[in-house]
Amino acid sequence: MLIKFILILILLPNVLIANTNDYCIAKTNIEKVIGLTKFNTKEEFIKKCNGKMIFIYENNNCRFFTMKNMKFNIYIKDEKNTSLFKINERKKVCGKKIIEYVK
Repeated sequence: MLIKFILILILLPNVLIANTNDYCIAKTNIEKVIGLTKFNTKEEFIKKCNGKMIFIYENNNCRFFTMKNMKFNIYIKDEKNTSLFKINERKKVCGKKIIEYVK
């Protein structure tokens, strides 16, 4: 299973996140797992997603997001709060739409 995951990361780096002119959208499970970890720098994230990624969920539930494998800090916004999300942190977020962005 881990080998499949690694192959996906290597072979499909530009297909994993839906990209619009304004931001990136993560709807599928694999897009959500990959999230921002595919970007090596804040500048790369800004260039490819205009510094904003939206995670879309079917249910209005709470879930945990982690910054374990991230390379830069971001801001995270759920239905109630907006806060700085630092490398190695884990946060509980709630809602159908979670937004991660940089300033």
